[in-house]
Amino acid sequence: MEKLEIVNEIREQGFIVLTNFLSGEYVDKINDRLEKYISERHDGVAMEDDGETLRALHGLHLYDGFFLSLCANEKLLSLAESYIGEQCYVHQFKINVKKALKGQAWPWHQDFVFWQKGDGIERPQLLNIGIMLHDVSMLHGPLCFIPGSHKLGDLCEKMVEHTAWESDISSQLSYQVNGSTIETLLYEKDVKFITGSAGDLILFDPLLVHSSSGNLSPKDRPLLLITYNAVSNAPTISPGNSRPEFLCASDNSPLTATCEGF
Repeated sequence: MEKLEIVNEIREQGFIVLTNFLSGEYVDKINDRLEKYISERHDGVAMEDDGETLRALHGLHLYDGFFLSLCANEKLLSLAESYIGEQCYVHQFKINVKKALKGQAWPWHQDFVFWQKGDGIERPQLLNIGIMLHDVSMLHGPLCFIPGSHKLGDLCEKMVEHTAWESDISSQLSYQVNGSTIETLLYEKDVKFITGSAGDLILFDPLLVHSSSGNLSPKDRPLLLITYNAVSNAPTISPGNSRPEFLCASDNSPLTATCEGF
């Protein structure tokens, strides 16, 4: 599929899935690299409500060149720049682990509100690129999108008052789309569950309404997510008042494309 077709599909539907984008060999390299961070504890670790189960890893590209090279890979970066319309930097990098049988849900939400309210990013001129690291079925708690919902603007409400940044990455998100709005959306629109195979690529707009249920399977459902932002759309909150570096990048210099990786 040509880049223009990909961009047009995201603009129309809010997302696109590109199957078999990464080779199995390269996905294995990513998973092997992740093992040390799953077994060790670093800044950017988020836990589930039980305080014991790993929920997500953030900011690995800040101290591991392997993941930084992945972000700058020309195949990914060119897709991001084509959609965003200018040079980009990585605003966030994370792996939502969704542990077997214990990985909790992500309630209905849009991503942009967290970057707007938390980081002072003014425009939704960003793109999420996700990489499935394992095969994903309905039992795994796949992403669930409402196609076309990105065209409706900001639909979120603040659900948790007086919270620290930890609520932005917990099962009780600070900002969510309320039940009545979801009811209206689902009356008017279909939903799309994003199942697929390891190596599939998911691109979606920051205003797309989405969620995922808990993992009911006996296997983890890791999803690697890179959020690219336009260089001209950098955070306006001063570093001293911003969220941690692994949630709000302070280095907004444009990425230089590399051919390393897959």
